[in-house]
Amino acid sequence: MVSYRFSSACIFLVGLISVGFSFSDAGSLSHLAPPAEERPTAVTDKSTTLTERFCGVSKDRRATKVFADPDGKSGWHRYQSTKSAPELELGFGKFAAFRPGSHGRTLIGLEEPGEDIYSYTAYCFERSGRLVYLGFELRTAWGWGFREEGPVRQGALVPEKSGFFDTQNDHAVPKPENAEDLSEALKPHLYLKTSDLPFFDLLRK
Repeated sequence: MVSYRFSSACIFLVGLISVGFSFSDAGSLSHLAPPAEERPTAVTDKSTTLTERFCGVSKDRRATKVFADPDGKSGWHRYQSTKSAPELELGFGKFAAFRPGSHGRTLIGLEEPGEDIYSYTAYCFERSGRLVYLGFELRTAWGWGFREEGPVRQGALVPEKSGFFDTQNDHAVPKPENAEDLSEALKPHLYLKTSDLPFFDLLRK
């Protein structure tokens, strides 16, 4: 089983055996699977994003609450720290981190590592629990990524920034040919209220 391990300094993929790929409704891309050394890595850009600025907190700040669903079967559990969170099964496991922001806002980062893709979604919620801003980034093993970011209005994301990029140099690139194969994965999941989060009961404790 290929797994995904978190560390205090960075996040990286580990594992030597290739497994079948599964991500939401995107379907199998196993016929396109690259060598292990070309698998996508987590976001390494340390710059503050629009979502972080709006929420008043950086993802680099230590999370005050950490949650994980290691394999998509065990359910969500809360952990003492990022270090104590278990390895995730690629394509199934998910990890979330809670950080308090300014003016009663909170930033919740959701990471979903896959065999061929890695996605990170930053949700900024108001004190009332309403989703007000969202940042989404997806990186692929084929050297390209996609990101979009902006406010959430009337239940929909209104991107202020959106586009494809080269994962090596972060430069903008045209839409890749195989992006259509990932059409579902390119759409961030909107949790419009904190009560919609799959780990909401744990969040309240």
